[in-house]
Amino acid sequence: MAVKVMRSLLALLVLMSFGFAQRSVGKITFPIGDNFLQHVGDTQWNPVQYYMPVFNKDRVKTGKQSRCEITFSNKKVMRIGENSIVEIKADEAGTEKVEMSRGRAWISLFLPKGTSHLIVKTPTSVCAIRGTVYRLDSDSNKTTYRCYQGELEITPMKKDRSGLADTSIAVGPGEELILIMNFEQYKKQQEKEFQDYQKQQMNEFEQFKKKDQQDFQKMVEQDLADFKRMKAGLAFKKDRFDQQADANSDWVQWNKERDKLLQEK
Repeated sequence: MAVKVMRSLLALLVLMSFGFAQRSVGKITFPIGDNFLQHVGDTQWNPVQYYMPVFNKDRVKTGKQSRCEITFSNKKVMRIGENSIVEIKADEAGTEKVEMSRGRAWISLFLPKGTSHLIVKTPTSVCAIRGTVYRLDSDSNKTTYRCYQGELEITPMKKDRSGLADTSIAVGPGEELILIMNFEQYKKQQEKEFQDYQKQQMNEFEQFKKKDQQDFQKMVEQDLADFKRMKAGLAFKKDRFDQQADANSDWVQWNKERDKLLQEK
């Protein structure tokens, strides 16, 4: 009898877990290009369609030159750019969480500060926000945040990625935060970019080329010097970004146009 009861309870727990995993946490509202969705426990990526529901622990990825808009409750919107992968989660309290493996995203929470929130996790950090608009670009070593409205609270991961560091960084409107997990790796990336730049500048104007390269190298060196070191080798740089240059970005213009359309509804 006891064995039957235990089996029944176990079956009920499995069904409850399955039901929670299948709960819709949002929907695809504006896909462009090649976009795919993978359900939890499935190995297959299926092409997305307009208004396709996104369930708890589903993953969404975009192909080259593709974009995808996901709408949550209370006018929470996330858009991901090309070659991005995100996993959508929601806890039992209904708080949406996004885990971003790589790529770029634009997050818009239109409601006033404190009335709507979304937690976004990247390989380098966790960002908690309330009633704000911001964007981020991330890979396994570097994440760049730019805040447009409201305020971000960003907590870096520990270098061994075993958990969160004990320090958070606030980022306000017009500010940019660049967070680096492995600074030596980042320096090598910068050196490679400089070498690539040198190859591109090979031309008959040697004196111009030499001065141009020197200016570029000084810029790279200054960029590296501006970083502040945190515990366990983490590094970050926070500054105001060039909003005029930012506004010329096709990615920024598209997202602002989409935000405006959604707010007018």
